[in-house]
Amino acid sequence: MHYLFVDESYREEPNRRAILVASWAVEQGRLNRNVQRLNEFFKPPILARINSTLEDLDGLALVANATLEKSLFRTGEVDGTDDIPAMARADNIWSVSVTHAIASLILELLHCGHDVGTLDVHFDPKSLKPEHAAAWEGFLRRTVVSEARRFAAQLAVNRLKDLRIRRVQPVPKPERDRAADKFQIGTQVAHKLCSAWGRLIAESPMPRIKTVDMSEVVRRTVQQMDGKSYYEK
Repeated sequence: MHYLFVDESYREEPNRRAILVASWAVEQGRLNRNVQRLNEFFKPPILARINSTLEDLDGLALVANATLEKSLFRTGEVDGTDDIPAMARADNIWSVSVTHAIASLILELLHCGHDVGTLDVHFDPKSLKPEHAAAWEGFLRRTVVSEARRFAAQLAVNRLKDLRIRRVQPVPKPERDRAADKFQIGTQVAHKLCSAWGRLIAESPMPRIKTVDMSEVVRRTVQQMDGKSYYEK
């Protein structure tokens, strides 16, 4: 059983906007036996400390970036699908990006030799419409899981054969004057990874922190809302 923690941030450029999604995963029993280690994530230097703590916990992190033209975000634009009657364009981009980041981390766990069964996803709260939230959670549980299992089967490995996503839960911010719990610290670590994107790209690779550019996947997926083919440039 694994915990998977997620947070996102945005970066503004003159004509483009980037969404960064950081996620990291750790086996639940290992984390629960070492909860006191969580505060070590925040000791400087942050990136090196996160990498070394992940190594000690046998965890893995992934930071995904999608740099898109601002016109794709179109404030006020409302998208719709068969199962989501109405969703803000920015929320659509969020759910596509977070889904891709989670799927990418699951595959990285596979490539790194992890056996992944039950997975609990904990993420920084997002105000989605109820229909959008339900459809997104269903997509994670059905499509992402089935595609990950299919990919593992193609590689002739059984590490994802029991994969299922059990919980998909928002994590509230810590209350004032109260210590953060393990789920809140988990999403805070993801936030720190988002903030460190520039250093992750500029510095030497860190074994426990992967990066991926998902710009094309997100752009091609979202542009279908504008009547363009996924394959259209």
